Amino acid sequence: MKLKVETTGIITGFTAIGASSDMNVTVDDNTVPVDFITNFSDDGRWLYKDNQIVKNPDYVVPNTPQPVPTAEQQLVIKQAADITQMKQMIMLQAGQIATLSKGSAK
Repeated sequence: MKLKVETTGIITGFTAIGASSDMNVTVDDNTVPVDFITNFSDDGRWLYKDNQIVKNPDYVVPNTPQPVPTAEQQLVIKQAADITQMKQMIMLQAGQIATLSKGSAK
């Protein structure tokens, strides 16, 4: 396996098959941790230290910002809320009309 290792030791890429010109370290496939490939991320999670791939003990999971709806999505959300409110009003009015109709039939 070939790794792309920054000067800080952080692994920012790898290739298990083939070659890539930006890979600067070669490691024996038998020394690769079992979860390295499945849990790989180029954000500093893995280090190349003492000729070994190790988990970075200082790694902190980055905060991912909550997605903010676009102006168009906000408009659709508002319209959906308005439609729901109108449906509730129509149902209420239909119930009131039915009650009034029963009263006039007597």
